[in-house]
Amino acid sequence: MKFTIDDKLCAIFPSLKIGVLICDIENTRYGDDGLELILEDVRTRFSYPKPQDHPHIKVWREGFSKLGISASKYYSSIESLLRRALKGGPFPRINPIVDLYNAISLKYLVPMGGHALQPLEGDIYLGFADGSEPFVSMDSCESEIVDKGEVVYKDGKEVLTRRWVWRQCNKDKVIAATNSIFIPIDIMEGLPDALCETVMADMEESLLRNGNGKVIHRDILTRDRLFTEF
Repeated sequence: MKFTIDDKLCAIFPSLKIGVLICDIENTRYGDDGLELILEDVRTRFSYPKPQDHPHIKVWREGFSKLGISASKYYSSIESLLRRALKGGPFPRINPIVDLYNAISLKYLVPMGGHALQPLEGDIYLGFADGSEPFVSMDSCESEIVDKGEVVYKDGKEVLTRRWVWRQCNKDKVIAATNSIFIPIDIMEGLPDALCETVMADMEESLLRNGNGKVIHRDILTRDRLFTEF
């Protein structure tokens, strides 16, 4: 399987980095994902007037604006996660692996997704939709056609994530029976160069520590390295 970034996306965001983790997982038992401590830290130490004022959220709002996406209507996944954390109260638990990458995503305030590999068809691509691709979101059973020129993750058949890091599809969601996943880590330009490697290392170490699996392939894609095979 191959994962490719469209070079036209990198032309818009020259210092964009996409971390790539391919993992074999065991998704039926909980370890220590640190989520409660991370939530407490976010809620007690967040010092900005609004979520969108944080630099890690601001770069995504600016990026969405460059692409013609309304950042106030379509929150990036990390802005949505941060807003949910700051509201207080119980934080939704999904399953061990999803909770783990949500915790790490919240810890570093960068978007991370999880795509079960088995349901995917063909190669994975991050770039611009041609306007013919279908999409079925996790919270709907109805298929829709994405907008032409929209930035999406997709496989050979359909869109996996709309508006880059806004909403994921239903077919590749990570469930208890999932045994292999693709985790992209989207590092928008304007963030520290070392951040991608730091997040990847934390995810890899956490999987091993909790007995939830291991990384079998890792890479970082940039404008100078547009694809990886696994």
